[in-house]
Amino acid sequence: MNKERPTIVMVGGGSVNWSPKLINDFLQTPSMQNADYVILDIDANAGKRMTDFGNQYAARKKIGATFRFTDKQEEAFPGADFVLITISTGDLDAMAYDIAIPEEYGIYETVGDTVGPGGWARGLRNIPVFKEMAANIEKYAPEAVVLNYTNPMAVLTNVFYKTTKLRTVGLCHGLFESLEVLKNVFGLESEDQIKMRFGGTNHFFWLFDFKIGGRDGYEMLREKMAGRSFASLISEFKDLAGYSSHANVCSELFDTYGYLPYVADRHISEFFSCYLTGGEDKLAEYNLKRTPISERRQWKKDAYDRLTRYLNGEEEYMHPVSREAAASIINAFLTGEDFIDVVNLPNEGQVNNLPMGSIVETLGVVRDSGFVPMVMGAMPAPLLNLVMPHISNQDMIVEAGLTGDLELAMKALLNDPMCAHLNPPRIREMGMKLLQAHRAFLPQFEKYL
Repeated sequence: MNKERPTIVMVGGGSVNWSPKLINDFLQTPSMQNADYVILDIDANAGKRMTDFGNQYAARKKIGATFRFTDKQEEAFPGADFVLITISTGDLDAMAYDIAIPEEYGIYETVGDTVGPGGWARGLRNIPVFKEMAANIEKYAPEAVVLNYTNPMAVLTNVFYKTTKLRTVGLCHGLFESLEVLKNVFGLESEDQIKMRFGGTNHFFWLFDFKIGGRDGYEMLREKMAGRSFASLISEFKDLAGYSSHANVCSELFDTYGYLPYVADRHISEFFSCYLTGGEDKLAEYNLKRTPISERRQWKKDAYDRLTRYLNGEEEYMHPVSREAAASIINAFLTGEDFIDVVNLPNEGQVNNLPMGSIVETLGVVRDSGFVPMVMGAMPAPLLNLVMPHISNQDMIVEAGLTGDLELAMKALLNDPMCAHLNPPRIREMGMKLLQAHRAFLPQFEKYL
């Protein structure tokens, strides 16, 4: 690893949603200010614009970072020290099918990128791309560290572990949204005052316990609630991606199981059959907001326009460093300063009653030698049966996507709780519609489509 002038490859680096924020973080981190950045993107226009953005930003800060563009993996990966992945195979056109087809079967996905039929389809079409990319990174840069932001997080991070020996981590900021909510509920100065054990799978983690000033946090929370709902304490909040949540689902789950899940309702509602299969009335009952493709297209256009204004010198971009962990993780490797953050890694016992080898989300230590998950202990019994089907499904989707085993892929869909209101023939019918819609991205299932 070249610690003086590292090479950092940004896969999907033309992304107007991810890359400006990450580049802003990188170029405000001293250890990364003299790095060579490679923007790798199949969209040449997007990639070249982001390359211009990076070079202009570096010039305005008068630092030595350089940016270059390529659309070829064999040009991007040789010599890479770090690889960041922020891609979406098929982009919004493909995601439109993930939302629309399940809706024909009474499933109103709020996000559609992690579980449910939408997450299932998204995982399967991304797996061939991740498999090829993983092989090329290992071929050209076997010592590289891989940071994955693409959902479904557990599925796609596991592709690297199933097919390579690359040091790989999946990243998500969900825990910090929960900590921010708790900080506000208790009027704390810093989230560092909250000590917790948590674990689960990405977008469906639970706080096993937490303490504030040595006191039992759950006991303090119930005192604070005084017979009211958890949702009543927080009203509406915006997550780090800018989406609103009222935490009505989170509040009901806390009342039911006695533990707090991830506070973002739009994600956790997708792990159950009851919230998104009752039509628009059910969504309204829990104040669940969907993010339609039309809205996502508008956000992308707005981000594209902001980038244009910056490139034209009409707007300054520099912002405070975000809560995304990529810059801090790379900094830990470059400086040798340990860093603790949320990590998605194979289970080595960090949650000792979840399957070994499956990807789980916990805290972990980032060192210059790699990623070390922290032991969180056993998942409380009331939660185990909620999380286990999703862990099992994720493992099946990885295996099916890598081998082209259609029956195994269908079993994962049949087993998804969001499909519980449908009989098996209808679930298979929906699954085949999704696969047909995405057949251009599913070479492993070509003979079936």
